[in-house]
Amino acid sequence: MSKKVRFCALTVVMLSFMFSACTRYANEGELKALEDQQAAVRKAETQLAGLRTERRNLESRLSEKQRELKAAEEEKAAVQSRLQ
Repeated sequence: MSKKVRFCALTVVMLSFMFSACTRYANEGELKALEDQQAAVRKAETQLAGLRTERRNLESRLSEKQRELKAAEEEKAAVQSRLQ
């Protein structure tokens, strides 16, 4: 009889662990953490888009300045050749 009682008690304990720990739905804390992570992702994506735009602008300014430098160097060479 004692083996039967132990078996039943063990079964009840195991079933209570199974049903209390495993749920299909997220709890409030998990939902809040998920929302916070999603907000952080959206913020990071917005910041990334801004940085990419800034990088494109800086690259275009750099190429413009490089063209200006090349033109100035060519003009300098032309002036120096006329002075000699």
